[in-house]
Amino acid sequence: MKFADLIEQNIEELATLEAINGGKLFSLCKFMEVPGAAITLRYYAGAADKIYGTVLKLSKGQQGYTLKEPIGVIGAILPWNFPTSMFFVKAAPVLAAGCTMVVKPAEQTPLSALYYAHLAKLAGIPDGVLNVVNGFGD
Repeated sequence: MKFADLIEQNIEELATLEAINGGKLFSLCKFMEVPGAAITLRYYAGAADKIYGTVLKLSKGQQGYTLKEPIGVIGAILPWNFPTSMFFVKAAPVLAAGCTMVVKPAEQTPLSALYYAHLAKLAGIPDGVLNVVNGFGD
């Protein structure tokens, strides 16, 4: 939730980066894309404590259960269009599940991903949990 708060506090800078990044309208970034990122992050942050580890009743004498344990490191490659939206559609559930992540933004639009990694550090996310790797795709 603190990460989402920081996004909202830095909306001007983030919208500017997003507009410079991909040539989008500043107003579109400020009023839709960046606030949408905070909303997505809050949704998954709220879901993080809803994994109960209970046994579920299924048909035919079978049982299913949920485990509250991370599965490991997740790799995510972001497209050049909608880098902010794609960053949080991928990163929010990963962080909520307790996994670590390596994000590779498109070489055309790396600025917002780097700033989000900076805000994650300010929010208290430990080093090595959310990593951004820049460079060309090949």
